Amino acid sequence: MKQDRLPNLVQCNLGNFQWLVFVNILSFCLFIPMISFAGPVITSGPLSKEKEMQQPEQSRLNQKRPDALWILNWYGPDSGYMNNGGAKKSSTIDHIKNATNGILDQPSLSTIEGLLKTKGVKVNFPPKHAMIGMEGDWMIVNLGTRPDAAGGRNMSSRYGFADLNNFDTWQIIVINAPTNMKAIMSPAQDDYAQIWINGQKWHNDSEWTGSPTEVDFDIEVDLKAGNNVLVYRCGESGGHEYANLHFDRDTMQKVRIIPDQAKTKAAFFDELVNLPILVSNRGRLVSFWADFKLETGQ
Repeated sequence: MKQDRLPNLVQCNLGNFQWLVFVNILSFCLFIPMISFAGPVITSGPLSKEKEMQQPEQSRLNQKRPDALWILNWYGPDSGYMNNGGAKKSSTIDHIKNATNGILDQPSLSTIEGLLKTKGVKVNFPPKHAMIGMEGDWMIVNLGTRPDAAGGRNMSSRYGFADLNNFDTWQIIVINAPTNMKAIMSPAQDDYAQIWINGQKWHNDSEWTGSPTEVDFDIEVDLKAGNNVLVYRCGESGGHEYANLHFDRDTMQKVRIIPDQAKTKAAFFDELVNLPILVSNRGRLVSFWADFKLETGQ
C-alpha cells in the first residue's frame, strides 16, 4: 500500500516545491524594481553640447540613501582650485585645461589616454588659487569611512582641512566592466556637480542635494567592456561641501573599481596595470598594460 502511494506523494511534494519556487521568483521580480528604480531615471545621456551646462529636466528625487554602496576611494589632484569666485561662476571654466597648458582638459582626463598622462603631467594652479603645500602632483583621495564623515565636509577633509569655501575639486575612478553594460549612477553633492565618463559629459547639476547621502538624480550611463574612466568635479561656494557617488547594487556586484587598496599614486597605477580588459578582436582577456602597448605600439 505504501509503495503504491509513494509516486503520488513525491509528485505532490514536488508540486508544492515548484509552487514555492514560483512564488519566491515572482515576489523577487516584483520587488526588484522598487529597490532599483525608486523614481524616474535619466536615460537621455550623454549630454549634447547644447545641454552640457543645463539643469536636468526631471524632478528631484530627494532620497536619502545612507546604506547605498558609496565609493570612498578616489584619485585626483593634490589641490583643489581655491578662490573660485563661487561655484556657479567657476563652473564654466576648465581649470584642468588651464593648469596643464592644454595637455589635459576635463573630458580628456576621463579617458584612459588622459589618465595615463597624469603619471607625468603636473596641475599648476596659479599661487592665489592653490592650496598650501600643493606640489601639482596627483594623489589618492580618501573621503573617510562613510559618505557623511568629517561633518559633511569631505571636499576639505580629503586635503587635511576642516572647512574651506569657494573652491573646486576633481576626483577620478576607473570602473572595470566585464561586458558592455548599462549602470545607474547616483551623485550627492554640495554644491555643483559635473561628471564625465570616457570623454563624454553625463551629468550637470548646479544645486546641492541637501545631505551627503541624499540623491536627487539617478542617471543611466553606458560602460564599455574593460576600463571606464569617470571624472567627478564638484564646486563649492560656502557651508558644507561634499562630493559623493554610488552605483546600483547590480552594477557594483559586476564591476571592479579602482583605486581599491592603493594608498599612493604609484600603487594606483599598479592596480590599473592589473585590471583585466577584453580585446574584442581576439575575444580574450588580457591585462590593461598589455593592451595599451598593443594600441600604442610601445
